[in-house]
Amino acid sequence: MLLLASCGDARRPQRPARHVLLITVEGLRADHTSALMYHRSTTLLPVSAQQRVEGKALSIDDLAGDGVLFSQAFAPSGDGGQGVLSIFSGERGLDQPPRPMLAQSLADTGMFCVAFTNDSNHLPPGVEAGFHSCLRLESDLDVLIEAVRWFGVHDFGNCEGVFVWVHLAGPAFPFVPGTFSDPLTREPVDFAQLYVDRESGAHMNGSAAEREAWWSRPGASLPPPAELERLLDLYDGGVSEMSYQLWFLLDYLQFVTRSDRALDESVVIVSGVSGVELDRPGIPWGSSSEPHDSSLHVPLLIRHTGGLRGQRILDPVVELCDLAPTVCEWFGLGFPSSREGRSLLPMLGQPFGLERHSGAETEQFSSSPASLGMGRNPPRLTVRDERWRLVVDLADSGSSPLALVPESARLFDSLRNPREERDLAAQHPEQVIRMLRLLSDLRPNPEPAPKESP
Repeated sequence: MLLLASCGDARRPQRPARHVLLITVEGLRADHTSALMYHRSTTLLPVSAQQRVEGKALSIDDLAGDGVLFSQAFAPSGDGGQGVLSIFSGERGLDQPPRPMLAQSLADTGMFCVAFTNDSNHLPPGVEAGFHSCLRLESDLDVLIEAVRWFGVHDFGNCEGVFVWVHLAGPAFPFVPGTFSDPLTREPVDFAQLYVDRESGAHMNGSAAEREAWWSRPGASLPPPAELERLLDLYDGGVSEMSYQLWFLLDYLQFVTRSDRALDESVVIVSGVSGVELDRPGIPWGSSSEPHDSSLHVPLLIRHTGGLRGQRILDPVVELCDLAPTVCEWFGLGFPSSREGRSLLPMLGQPFGLERHSGAETEQFSSSPASLGMGRNPPRLTVRDERWRLVVDLADSGSSPLALVPESARLFDSLRNPREERDLAAQHPEQVIRMLRLLSDLRPNPEPAPKESP
């Protein structure tokens, strides 16, 4: 459907935002964020009552509390660059490279579009399409410095809206978090030691050289429990380091624009663009090619204090490709009906006193949508609904896209077995059939690959 919204569209927030602040993070697993009930406070910075009054409650958990947090958001693959392209294009990009259009659409309305990106993992070409300025930098710290510098000189009080994209490598592999000052106490925090049990005797350092040496050994498997726990500690330290850095960025933006209230007038979107493997048997830690929640399930929140104080967690399955049509509709722009993303604005708007949607529209968002994703090496296609995940091998049938191999289907109960290790296809053939149909609905396929002759 072609989504068009006018300034008076009842589905848009009653106090429309002027700006968009998009923050994307690589390697950020949803199940390791305290915003989604992880046992460590990885994405929370505790503040006092007075600091909260001063507006310093700006951690990811606080942003989620003020806005809408999606508990089941999924990237199209474990490739962070593809996740970014999916956000900007409204397409999953599983069979062909997606075509970014979000920044150009906003620029065409008069918005100034600027990006500050950590390019150490080599973002794909095309992500800068539509941006007036896109800096590709070498570290998250460089990104923070350049973004803060720009915030300090830009006049947010003029009539021109801005679209700011900040992209961080975050906790993505290698797991070697550094030191960053606590933004509230000003004391340095060594994130490599933040969660480590010094009495465990474990020695893993999270480096790429260490991983290569470990997995190059004959018969290599996951490390012993104490060493594996150390790797998890290092990863969680990287998540917390990223959280502190984002707090610093948002607090500075709020400080330098306090008279213009730029942060309050912004749609703030924080999204992971890929997950990462940590403890899957037989899979090197830090990889992200598996078609499972560990690589595909990411945190996603949307906040706009001017009209979207949600304080809610929404459970329907959503995809990164849904963000482009959501932002386009929010700002009254059309979105091509040929693209795969769907606007989340009806889901966001209804609970906030806006005009209710038609029954058909409401049904669209309550009928258990699903996500479609891809695993690499070997290629596998996966579909995930609110409970089940189906993984199916792909084969080269001489046509494009690659063909499904239905007899290879594996079924996982993602709610009861979050690690997705127990294949239940034999026990639930009816679910396999249903999920194969759902997969076919989401992605037209060529004929199934022919079985090999015995």
